[in-house]
Amino acid sequence: MKDIITGTIAKKADQIAMQEMGFKSLELMETASSKVAIYVNRHYTHDRDAYILVLAGVGNNGADAVAVARMLKETGYDSVVWVVGSIERASWEFLYQMFYYQQLHGRTVMYREGDCLPDSDICIDGIFGIGLHRMVGGVYKSFMDEVNAHKHGVTIAIDAPSGVDTDSGALMGAGIKADVTITFGRNKTGLVKGNGKAYSGKVYVEDIGIPDEAYEQAARADAENLEV
Repeated sequence: MKDIITGTIAKKADQIAMQEMGFKSLELMETASSKVAIYVNRHYTHDRDAYILVLAGVGNNGADAVAVARMLKETGYDSVVWVVGSIERASWEFLYQMFYYQQLHGRTVMYREGDCLPDSDICIDGIFGIGLHRMVGGVYKSFMDEVNAHKHGVTIAIDAPSGVDTDSGALMGAGIKADVTITFGRNKTGLVKGNGKAYSGKVYVEDIGIPDEAYEQAARADAENLEV
């Protein structure tokens, strides 16, 4: 059993893998997103007509979500991606994934406060990932509250349920409650304690190729920061 680590250490390990070990952001993203798409294909093979609602922020967790939507479309599912946040602040990975999703005529809706979201058979949560350590407010809170006002057959969180601090397990003012969380590399402390445990549902840990050394370096750097 691999160690359970904080979201902060996991995020640092990602950075070490990319900045020092030659891993490419998009390659890691494609691998991570494929794990979620494979889960849906494996568990909902006979539900090709299911209504799939994909929730996407404009950072890299949202990019993962858009990549999942693209992969599902390529395997015969249809989905609608609802985007929350300012496109002007979007990561380049998000814009890249959105371009290729829309090349497949994938459907996208930009959320505006007051919009009404639909119920869904499958809801895929990619609003925030493991880096959230602040209270959720503004348009993000209204979006998450609107999502929670509707029925979803199953909710699958990418890496972490949005709204959960993956260091502490605290709920940061609003959250999306998942039935299944597919997290990457290592399990996170915030998914196994506090509100994080209640919001994560069944947690699956998927290897996306980041080596043990990246996690070891990240843990050492985190320990050194605590000592300062």
